[in-house]
Amino acid sequence: MKFVYTHNAQTLTLDIDRAGDDFEIEINGEHAPVQVISFAPPRLTFSHNGKVFTARVMSDGKKRWVHVDGATFVLERADARTQRGHSHGAREGTGSGIVVAPMPGQVRGVLVNEGDVVTEGQPLVILEAMKMELKVSAPQDGVVSKILVTQGQSVEREQILGQVESNQ
Repeated sequence: MKFVYTHNAQTLTLDIDRAGDDFEIEINGEHAPVQVISFAPPRLTFSHNGKVFTARVMSDGKKRWVHVDGATFVLERADARTQRGHSHGAREGTGSGIVVAPMPGQVRGVLVNEGDVVTEGQPLVILEAMKMELKVSAPQDGVVSKILVTQGQSVEREQILGQVESNQ
């Protein structure tokens, strides 16, 4: 199963194959064997290179949010990403600058104000769902023209959070 993994504006390709109770994972061509210790959704306990990790996994369609070791990672099947052609947190269409919630949750923080200059990949809003935090990032370099949410507000999947106007 192939996924595109996005974290801190970096995109990696993951190829995950099940081998009995274990998984063989390739990250950009590098082999990473993982032994599953227990799996009771949404919790997965596994070991890698002798170290034990516990992950919480939440899914929505072809996306997976994985919270492990204090960080949240967004996994999306490669075929879905190439069909839609947009980056994490961005609305359909390249360069639209509209920032949307990739999952339902609660706004834990708004990190920018209208008028702020931001760079592509810069965190704008922090969402929380199922005790996992997800940073929603700027889809392009520009100026924050709209912020449509406040801290503590509940949001739905695909709800518009704000907009970044290109400064070109």
